[in-house]
Amino acid sequence: MSEVIFLQDFFADQHLGGAELHDKVVSDYFETKGLLTDRINSFKVTPEYILANTDKAWFISNFLGLRNVCKALIAKHCKYLIYEHDYKFLKNRNPIVYPGFIAPNESHKYNFTFYQNAESVMCLSKMHRRIFEDNLDLDNIDNINCSMWSDEDLEIIGSLNAATKNEKFAVIDSSNTIKKTRETVEFCKKANLPFDLIKAENHHAFLKLLAQYKGLVFQTGHPEPTPRVAVEAKMLNCKFLSQKELIGVADEEWFPLNGDELIEEVRSMRNAACQKLESILV
Repeated sequence: MSEVIFLQDFFADQHLGGAELHDKVVSDYFETKGLLTDRINSFKVTPEYILANTDKAWFISNFLGLRNVCKALIAKHCKYLIYEHDYKFLKNRNPIVYPGFIAPNESHKYNFTFYQNAESVMCLSKMHRRIFEDNLDLDNIDNINCSMWSDEDLEIIGSLNAATKNEKFAVIDSSNTIKKTRETVEFCKKANLPFDLIKAENHHAFLKLLAQYKGLVFQTGHPEPTPRVAVEAKMLNCKFLSQKELIGVADEEWFPLNGDELIEEVRSMRNAACQKLESILV
């Protein structure tokens, strides 16, 4: 049975973003199974480290900090799975600029050999996978069906989802341009939707605040593989308004679920996804 090295740009204790929260659930799973041998930031990986660990299985999440020489060595010498959160086969990482989300030629693409030699390129939704397949035409592309939450987070969401709702919609107050706060505010005004801008000091405080709202209005500047906040809003029994053609999870069979029923479905999908990842690597 292989030991697993978990590689990503940043871990949840270094940067608290959606990808990092998601990946913590996966790395904790491997640790509880006694399979995890190391966690390492992509920018700390050296050729010497790789060559000393060719007998390990590599779980590779975000890898922007991984040098090209290291990618080449891993592709040549290691068994590895790429757990994709966005679109790093594109130089701009955003297929929204292309008709049908398909890059016109190879000059727009990147990292092809790294993807080609992986045991699996694991996408987060069917839409996410479809964009990869349409652009790369590889036979090792797969997908899970949702983001992942810990039991603790699901219990917190379950404790909040019966909260009395006000008659307003929430809009995420963010300076990140890809979150499109300004455009979302303009949409709400034009649609005569009452709204508040919301933000909080941490993830759990944000969930507690969101649970008080009738719904969440969310816009994005790229095709979202599986936006966590979309699923969180629905688990909290909030309405979710967005550009559905850009929301990967909107294509999934379970997306009409809400509240406790969705929480249990998310728990079940998480367990199945972790087992699937384990079966590929070890």
